[in-house]
Amino acid sequence: MTETSGSLDEEIFHLYQEPAIGSGYSNIYGEENILRLVDKYRNLNSADKARMRDLVVSFSESVDLASSFVSVAVLHALGMDDAVKKAYRLAEGRDDAESIQRHFDIGISLADHFIKD
Repeated sequence: MTETSGSLDEEIFHLYQEPAIGSGYSNIYGEENILRLVDKYRNLNSADKARMRDLVVSFSESVDLASSFVSVAVLHALGMDDAVKKAYRLAEGRDDAESIQRHFDIGISLADHFIKD
């Protein structure tokens, strides 16, 4: 059964927000958010995967550091290397580029450590 775009969007937004990053020992860097987002994606039909992919890509380009680094981790875990490279390129133009890219590196390391194929 296909979810409506609105309810899917809301669920994805919720997965970014809950649990709050840094709210506990098991989610210091958003590892639970990353795991849940990847799991959600893997369990969607193709139309909903396309919608979620669009949302995650747009969040990877956000100026919100938490959203962008979690998104880069999710994109990396799902093998969407072009979107990851684009997020790094966009970060290069920001004043805090080094900090952003270090966070992206952390997200990628988390994905490599926690996400099983």
